[in-house]
Amino acid sequence: MPRQGKSNNIRLVAARAGVSVASVSRVVNNRTDVSEETRLRVQAVIDELNFSPNKGKERIFNIGVILSSDQPIISNYISPLIAGMTDYACRNGVIISAIMNSLGNGCGRSLLQLVRERRCDAICLPMSTSCYSAIGEIERAGIPTMAINGPFRGRRLGFINNNAYLAACQVTGHLINLGHRKIGYLSQFMENDENHQHRFKGYCETLVKAGIQPEKRFFVEHIPTQLAQEAGYLQALKLFEQAPDVTAIVAADDEMAMGAYKACWKTRRRIPDDISVVGFDDLPQSEFLTPGLTTARQPLFEVGTKAINYLVLHLQGNLNELPCETLDPELVVRDSTAPAKSPKANS
Repeated sequence: MPRQGKSNNIRLVAARAGVSVASVSRVVNNRTDVSEETRLRVQAVIDELNFSPNKGKERIFNIGVILSSDQPIISNYISPLIAGMTDYACRNGVIISAIMNSLGNGCGRSLLQLVRERRCDAICLPMSTSCYSAIGEIERAGIPTMAINGPFRGRRLGFINNNAYLAACQVTGHLINLGHRKIGYLSQFMENDENHQHRFKGYCETLVKAGIQPEKRFFVEHIPTQLAQEAGYLQALKLFEQAPDVTAIVAADDEMAMGAYKACWKTRRRIPDDISVVGFDDLPQSEFLTPGLTTARQPLFEVGTKAINYLVLHLQGNLNELPCETLDPELVVRDSTAPAKSPKANS
C-alpha cells in the first residue's frame, strides 16, 4: 500500500532511530555526510512506520544508471536501453544520472559511494561482468534497484529478464527445421552470467532433443575484445578452422553475428547459400544487414522504459515491491537462414 506521511512525522522517525532530525533529513535527501550504519538504521524505521518523507508524486526523482567499464559505454545493446530510459525520463520529469562502474580500475571509490555522491534515489543496473560484485553491497544499502538481464531478487531489488533459454531454443530449432545438423556456437563470456549460460544450455539441449550430439569442435569460447563484433569475427574464423564443414552459426548476440558476417565474407562463405547465421536481441541494425539477420527479438527500448517506470512507481509508494519480470522472446526470421544443402550438393 502507499506510504502514509500524515500520522508519522520526521521527529518520530528521529526518536525511534535515536538520531537527530538533521540526520533523518540527510538520509531522506541522499546526502553523503552520513554513515551507512546510520542510514540503514533510519531507513529501517522509515519502513517500519511506513513514512513518506516528502513530496510524493511531485518529487523529481534522480535515477542512477550504471554503465559498466567492461564494455563500450555506448554499445548497440546499451544504446536502445538508455534510449528507453531517457524517453520515459523526458516525458515524466525524472533525472537520469549516468554512473561509470569503474570497480577494479583503481578509482578508489566503491559503486555505492559513487551512487551516494550523485544522490540517487534508485538505480537501474544493466547487468555485465563488473556489476555482479556490486549487487550485494547495493542490496545491503537498501537502494531500490532494477537489474536488467540479471535475475536477482532482494528486499528492494527487482529485475526485468529475457527468457534466454527459450530464445536459444527458438533460433537453434529454426536451424534444425531447415535441415542443419552441423551448427556452431559463438559464445559470449559466461562466467557468473546466467543469461549467456542459459543461451548455451538452450542451444545444447535443443540439439540433443533433435537427436544431434553437441560436438566440442562446433563450440568456440569467448575471445575478449573491445568490440563484440570483433569477438564474433575472430571466433567465427576459429570455428571455420575447427569445423570447416559447419553449415550454420548461432552467435550469442547480434553484435557477434555481425562479426561472423565478415568472417564468412573473408572465407568466401555466402550467407545463406553456404552458411546460415542467427543471433540474439534483434538490434535496430540487424534488419538492415545484407542479408537481414534472423534473430530472437528482445524489446530493449521497452525494457529500459519499464525499468525506470517501476522504480518511479516504487519511490512514489504506488508499488510495494519491485517486480521480477521475465519477457519471452520473438523469433524474427529474415534472409540470413536457408535450408541446409544436401551432402551431395556440398561435395
